[in-house]
Amino acid sequence: MHFVEQNFGDVRVLSIKGKLTDTPETDQLHERIKSILEEDQNKIVLDLKHVHWLASVGIGAIMRCVLTVRTAGGDLRLTGLTEKVVNIFSITKLTGVIDVYDSVQSAVDSFK
Repeated sequence: MHFVEQNFGDVRVLSIKGKLTDTPETDQLHERIKSILEEDQNKIVLDLKHVHWLASVGIGAIMRCVLTVRTAGGDLRLTGLTEKVVNIFSITKLTGVIDVYDSVQSAVDSFK
């Protein structure tokens, strides 16, 4: 798994390139989120544009990241979901728990 990060003011955008279908990848994501929080950044956008499939362990990892960020007083937003991933989030009703945006910019702007 590969991460690309950008700062937009006090918002960190974390783009994932790879898959979220197994424990090593999901643990790597959670560790990266915790590292961002240790840098005193608690407004995070997770860009999943280059993640074309999530297994249940991937969904669990995203929920774990959301909980970790919210416990630290921040929030995590999602963007770049493929149609397959949107369907998964709709079926599981997670779109009511996690804010999903059409673009990185709209997700970043939502923190203002």
